[in-house]
Amino acid sequence: MDWNRLLQGMGGRLLRQALGMAMKHGLDRIGGAPKAKGQMTDAERRHHAKSAETQKRLKEIMRVGRRFWR
Repeated sequence: MDWNRLLQGMGGRLLRQALGMAMKHGLDRIGGAPKAKGQMTDAERRHHAKSAETQKRLKEIMRVGRRFWR
């Protein structure tokens, strides 16, 4: 058995998992926690909606990218 190849394979898998988790947490932080609707101004609502749309688009891109990365 080739131990070096086994260790590289396991390390690559762990690295991919760690990167995936880090990207997911980063995407979840893009939108931030919204304020209560009564406290938000119109500009804040537009900004939050735009951030949510960007977050949704990036999650879709990551889902498609995972199919080709393996």
